[in-house]
Amino acid sequence: MRKNSEKVYLSDPELTEKDLLGRANHGGSKKLEEENFRPAPVVVAPDGGYGWIVLIASFVINVVVDGIIFSFGMLSQELMTKYESTDGAVAWVGSMQAGFYLLAGPIVSALCNKYGARKITVIGSFIAALGIAASSFSVNLAMMMVMYGLVSGIGFGFVYLPAIVIVGEYFDKKRALATGIAVSGSGVGGFFFSKVIIPLLLEAYGLQGCLLVLAGISFNCAVFGALFRPLRAVYRREEQEGQMARTESFIQRIQDARDDRIRRLNADSHAEISDHEAVSSPKRLSKIEESDYRVGPEKVEMTYVTGSVGNMKESERMKLSEGQLHRRGSTSSRKSTHSNSSKPMYKPDILYSGSVQNLPEVKAMGGIDEYRRATSIQAVNREGLEATSRGCCPPAVSSVLRQMLDVSLLRSPTFLLTCFTSFLTLAGFFIPFVYIKTFLSSQIGLDDDQSTTVLAAISVTNTLGRIVVGFISDYPRVDTIVVACSALIVGGLATIFAPFYSSYAIFIIYALVFGFAISAFAALRSIILVDLFGIAMLNNSFGLQMTFQGLATLIGSPIAGAIKDATGAYNGTFYFAGVLLTASGILLFPAKTVQRWERRRSGAVLGRHEA
Repeated sequence: MRKNSEKVYLSDPELTEKDLLGRANHGGSKKLEEENFRPAPVVVAPDGGYGWIVLIASFVINVVVDGIIFSFGMLSQELMTKYESTDGAVAWVGSMQAGFYLLAGPIVSALCNKYGARKITVIGSFIAALGIAASSFSVNLAMMMVMYGLVSGIGFGFVYLPAIVIVGEYFDKKRALATGIAVSGSGVGGFFFSKVIIPLLLEAYGLQGCLLVLAGISFNCAVFGALFRPLRAVYRREEQEGQMARTESFIQRIQDARDDRIRRLNADSHAEISDHEAVSSPKRLSKIEESDYRVGPEKVEMTYVTGSVGNMKESERMKLSEGQLHRRGSTSSRKSTHSNSSKPMYKPDILYSGSVQNLPEVKAMGGIDEYRRATSIQAVNREGLEATSRGCCPPAVSSVLRQMLDVSLLRSPTFLLTCFTSFLTLAGFFIPFVYIKTFLSSQIGLDDDQSTTVLAAISVTNTLGRIVVGFISDYPRVDTIVVACSALIVGGLATIFAPFYSSYAIFIIYALVFGFAISAFAALRSIILVDLFGIAMLNNSFGLQMTFQGLATLIGSPIAGAIKDATGAYNGTFYFAGVLLTASGILLFPAKTVQRWERRRSGAVLGRHEA
């Protein structure tokens, strides 16, 4: 680590690593007095140790949650028979479960930030188990939709997201590998639940008994969620490098850089932007925070240069008592002490599935240790403000909700394009999972075991693809957008031609191709968002995109089922899914070109305003 150097935490995707390094080393600020500095608390990811236990628990939770969701096609025929219903009506049960599993994402993130991954996972396990168990006693399809679809879907949302967030807390340098292993449980679960568990349960206990056992399996997620031990921040007073002092000139340069970013993003409004508005607008999109710590004998003085976080004001100097910041009694006589557990959603990269050490911000700051110190200071800034905030909703919850659902990002044409393509992808994503078994059995003529095997085969490459694609995405020369788009186009075209396949072997090949296509999209979602919008915008862009994806999932399968009911065949169902996937891949290809056009347009408008 570099001593007495200035570091920049900027997340403007327009800046290159060279730009960031230049700004970090620009100018020669005065050296401040050091005798009164207190080092900032740092949350250190162990990248191993107990983290492997957490990773195994996350893997098992992915096996259970996605295994049940992806295997709904095994239950659809049973539900149609029991309730004497149509494909389109029964599809609402599975689509509601998958849709609310995604729609719950922003709310779950906010609650996880306040109460921790462990508590939220345990609560979600209770909700999911209750919903599935109650659905076994459903007297009609509407009750099944509410209990199995809505209630268990929300419960699985409470279980799934914390299982991903906790991996991001425990792994930094090995995060790509760790995340790949964790989410590969999705494919493993899809295979075993569709090929082994659900067929055995249906044969032995019937539909009602099968649902009751699935409820018991879901409840076991609470056991693994209990292993999600929260990390705590550590104070290391002996490390002079950790004393994150900032000179006034450095703070001003950071603020100037933020103002430039805000002006560029606001340029499309075609309105004059005053200096005050550029800094204090509640619709700002930059989320950069820096602080200047000076500890006196009685007070801790903090200078905030923040984004739209709660009720913070730009360049506001707040004095907080030492006890508010160091609640666990960190004293100068201790070599290291622990603060309260970290707020995971205050880490800008918590939802990033790639290796953090490859981010330009990390390289610009000299390594992962310095970068993590800066992000830990951000969390302390926001936690310090929480102590003085008032309101019925805890600030740790409300601030994350505002960040993840900040609709001002929808003013970006590039982001609107990514949202639209994600909507198309998720609208077609689950359709083969829901209908391929009944399609193969009733229309193609394959026996029950063969059609079940084809459904399970999708999960084989879904498992391997998530690990492989996550691994290759770490290479700088790999264009993640090209990989994701190519996979979606291939998977979409293969789905369009599915009604023309005639043999069991060809359908196995199709299942393997489709499984890899969807795995590439799933593995690269957060990486593409960071490539386009920067790490500081990840939580915001991911939260909004999950909302679009949830809505798409909610309506995709029922529309496909309605097409089958109207035509009497499954051909139109697969045409519909294939066109959606292919169109999403084609439309996402020019995302970076649209982004360059947006920059030029914003720069031209901003130039006219300033003139």
